[in-house]
Amino acid sequence: MFKKRYIFETKRTRVLRYLQNIGFISLVSVILYVIISLIFILMARNSNQQTLQTFYNRSPDLIVVFTGDSGRIPLAVKLAKKYKQSNIFITGVYSKNSVDSLLRPLRLGEGFDPNLLTIDYLARNTVENVLSTLRHLRERTGNRKIIVISHDYHVMRIKLIFNNLMEKTDDYKFYFYSVETDYTNIRNIKIMAKEVYKWIRTYGFLILWSPE
Repeated sequence: MFKKRYIFETKRTRVLRYLQNIGFISLVSVILYVIISLIFILMARNSNQQTLQTFYNRSPDLIVVFTGDSGRIPLAVKLAKKYKQSNIFITGVYSKNSVDSLLRPLRLGEGFDPNLLTIDYLARNTVENVLSTLRHLRERTGNRKIIVISHDYHVMRIKLIFNNLMEKTDDYKFYFYSVETDYTNIRNIKIMAKEVYKWIRTYGFLILWSPE
């Protein structure tokens, strides 16, 4: 930061100092944003690899999809076919959608039982997605190893919320697999910037809030 140099400071010098401070803060903010964004992406990529290694020759008990951006449900179905796993829980579904309307565009054909797909209409944000998922798991015992599907920019916030909202008696193991985002697209760069802000906001919220 640039501090006042002279006891008697001219208006021009003061304005120049303010501009220098604004420029310095902006530069630091951009650098921090880039570093945090890279951490988000690298952690998501690492989670993908860990999930693939864990389920190399076995299947998960459940696949969970957090809605919110395109590509997540098709990715979940792709993994379901790969692991011969039809148990899918989709949380945060728009009220006008149904199992049929979600699956119809995917042209699944035979070998996929839509009756094993459960959808949740109540969740409106990521915290509620996590709460709905935990409620679903507690109501239907037997699911221990779960793959959670979202986008790479979203994984860190989901992990943060799960870690804070799980109870001591919960013995679930969550693995994350994400849609890889094209960051040459300006829209996706803006999404990442919002996600960094949301992660910071969520972190502060969870410090003050208890689900009990």
